[in-house]
Amino acid sequence: MKEPWQKAFGLFRGHIVLWVPCSAAGILMLALGRLQSAGIRSLIRFFSTQHSVLGGEVQSGDYFEALHRAMFVIYPLGLVKQFLDVLFFVVALVFTKNLVQSILEEQKPDMHSAVRGILPRFGEVLLFSVKYMAVMAVFAGILILFGSSPITSDRFHEFLLSKKYLLYAFSLVSEGCLAWLLLPAAIRLLRPQGSSVISTRAREMGIVFAVATSAAALALGFLTGKIESEIRLDNQGEGLVVAVVNTVIINVPQILLYIALALMAIEELNDETSHSAEPEISWSSRFSDWVRRGREWRNGPADEN
Repeated sequence: MKEPWQKAFGLFRGHIVLWVPCSAAGILMLALGRLQSAGIRSLIRFFSTQHSVLGGEVQSGDYFEALHRAMFVIYPLGLVKQFLDVLFFVVALVFTKNLVQSILEEQKPDMHSAVRGILPRFGEVLLFSVKYMAVMAVFAGILILFGSSPITSDRFHEFLLSKKYLLYAFSLVSEGCLAWLLLPAAIRLLRPQGSSVISTRAREMGIVFAVATSAAALALGFLTGKIESEIRLDNQGEGLVVAVVNTVIINVPQILLYIALALMAIEELNDETSHSAEPEISWSSRFSDWVRRGREWRNGPADEN
């Protein structure tokens, strides 16, 4: 287990270009979130504004009615936003793998070639994004059923909410379950089409990587949030810069995870190829060899002239 961590960290530390895909995905997600917030405010203002026949505009007094009408647009847009967030990071995963592949082949990483390498597999990228969304929806449904069940009392809910370490532990357990379900599909996405299924050892290793990097991301998110709350900002521009920097910092563990997954997909496939390239020894050849060795042992070595 030590060697995969060392290889992933070595690439992470020595090739800053591998930071680009995941950091770009995080910044795009941040921009999309800001755009969504602005769109929600505009929708609520639109539905709460009444237009008179004389061309004037009057704010409606029923704010909740305007909010209810806006929700019919906000919910579908929110679902699209979540899908795009997932899609950004799945594209970043394949992008990172292409860059790692070029580095391992001792070639100079080419951003354009890495991006072009995504296009032939974009259908699979979309399919994996849909799978991820479906699994997340199932998990969310289970949580909603568990939270609204009469079996779980209000006192139990208050206890869970009061203990942050329990929430962190539950998040890590959930991350491990997600990794167990989605890791085979993720590795297949990073391999050529028709490759074999991921081994159990690689699957377990990937789960350890996912849980460890998730724990690091939670810790970084907590620290950056605490620091950001204590910083006094003078304008929105400074706030945007801080948000971008925090996004890059929080996504650092995700970068390391993507490099590790790329290494797993590439190296395990290379091992399978090398094993399949070895000539197979038939049972008849082995039997003949055993007979020959038995005769030599019984008769002794041949006399040299």
